[in-house]
Amino acid sequence: AGIVTTVLLLSTGLLLAVALSGPVEILHRRKVPRPIAAGLVTVVVLSLLSLGGYLLLPELAKQASQLSSALPSALSRFGGRIEDLASRFGVSVTGGETPSASTLAGWGRPLLGGALGLFKSAASIVLGSVVVIFVAFYLAASPNPAVNWVVRLFPPDSRPRALYVLADIRASLLGWLVGRLLSMVIVGILATIVLHLIGIRGALVLGIFTALVDFVPYVGPIVAAIPPLLLALVGGPLDAVWVLLAYVAIQQVEGNLITPLIMEKTASL
Repeated sequence: AGIVTTVLLLSTGLLLAVALSGPVEILHRRKVPRPIAAGLVTVVVLSLLSLGGYLLLPELAKQASQLSSALPSALSRFGGRIEDLASRFGVSVTGGETPSASTLAGWGRPLLGGALGLFKSAASIVLGSVVVIFVAFYLAASPNPAVNWVVRLFPPDSRPRALYVLADIRASLLGWLVGRLLSMVIVGILATIVLHLIGIRGALVLGIFTALVDFVPYVGPIVAAIPPLLLALVGGPLDAVWVLLAYVAIQQVEGNLITPLIMEKTASL
């Protein structure tokens, strides 16, 4: 777990460094020293994030509390409906392998508690944030040592080509990352609006969750739809159908319209 966490933090720091490198390069071309440019960009980004957190934190905390109490109940009712459906076909689920309502609720509580525990641990959040910010700032402020270390892995006659390819990779990755972030923001906004209109609890939290997991192709959209579907089942099957149709529509719009249009501009695809 420690190795996975370390790799995840370093990878996140690398992606953030690539994102910072765009505005840092713009300032550096205007004769601003790279360390100062990286510091200014980092301060601006952290200020914007802090302002957004200050404005949204009370509502996010409220909705997160609602979700922590509503999801186990939704799991329990979902298990109850499985039992009812199975009993109609003469299948017993109390002693077999099919999970019952109490079993699902029992699974849901520790899983939910563990997931929320990741966000409740202030020490882990602060430590992880410090590592990510330090890696991103260091690479954005002084990329040459890291680049030269990678280039030295190649034979001397291939190093100029390797340096050119690395620069091309950075530019392409920056364009892709900007496009991906824009697509995630749009998906998150659409999901929040749709869930609010349907009447699902914690629409803002679920919308942010949808935007974050949308970064992972294929699997992310499926994972994002599970919590709102469970909550919708509490209100009735019709709400669940609306949520399912809404998420399918959002992913179709993203995959066939939003992402191609954005990537055409940002990554020249």
